[in-house]
Amino acid sequence: MKTVILTGKQGNQKALSNRIAEICEVSALVLSDNIPKKKPGLVTRAQILSNRIANRMVGRRLVDVWERLLADYDQRYAEFPNAPILRVENINSEAVVKLLESQSPDLIIVSGTNLIGKRIINLAERAKGIINLHTGISPYVKGGPNCTNWCLAKNWYHLIGSTVMWLDSGIDSGRIIATERAPLTGNETLLDLHQKVMEHAHDLYLRVIQKISGGEKLPSVRQDSIGGGNLFLTKDWNAWHMRSAVHNFDRRYRLFFQDIESVRRKSEDLQLVSMD
Repeated sequence: MKTVILTGKQGNQKALSNRIAEICEVSALVLSDNIPKKKPGLVTRAQILSNRIANRMVGRRLVDVWERLLADYDQRYAEFPNAPILRVENINSEAVVKLLESQSPDLIIVSGTNLIGKRIINLAERAKGIINLHTGISPYVKGGPNCTNWCLAKNWYHLIGSTVMWLDSGIDSGRIIATERAPLTGNETLLDLHQKVMEHAHDLYLRVIQKISGGEKLPSVRQDSIGGGNLFLTKDWNAWHMRSAVHNFDRRYRLFFQDIESVRRKSEDLQLVSMD
């Protein structure tokens, strides 16, 4: 199966790209800087600046953990896989459209980019489609910048996990192929937690890709058939949420997993999509 990967440049995306290349043909890689074509307004820019300052202070522990996770992936995967690479500022650039037209991949694989525009989505309809990995359980937890941290901030430990979906033009709103909770015990350090979530997400994505490659019929579940959810935006990730995430991890995370009845009850309320 011939694939093109549309992704960012961070260590976790480098690791995922290498693992994908082990199971199918990667005819090209598109690495995006994820620079928006449209500049945000004054209010949004002020929010972003305020949150960046908060990240250096209140959220420093969360940032340090993320940087350690990326550094670990960079150490394990020095380079992206051996395939032609196109570097762009925005994933919806004309150069990306032309590359996809020339490559005609069987499957377009997305992880860690800007929102994908309709032109690219329409191109994918000519073949098996276009899929996306989201490190959050949709429709319950969508958006960013990091849904694991949003779950910590909200005390939603049972919603820490990942989703693979057929991609559409919304924010993590496509039809669901598979959702799974991350395999957590409550004994994780903050770094362990993020590493487990990322490794589980990659494993889930690879299983989906292998099934598509094998011609298996996969689920395509509308998110609104499951119910409503929560859409989190990067601009809203502020000092209050950062403080709550760290506090809840230190004081409540382990206790949640020790309460077996609470874990069972919360799990029963979830509607997950299985591809098996």
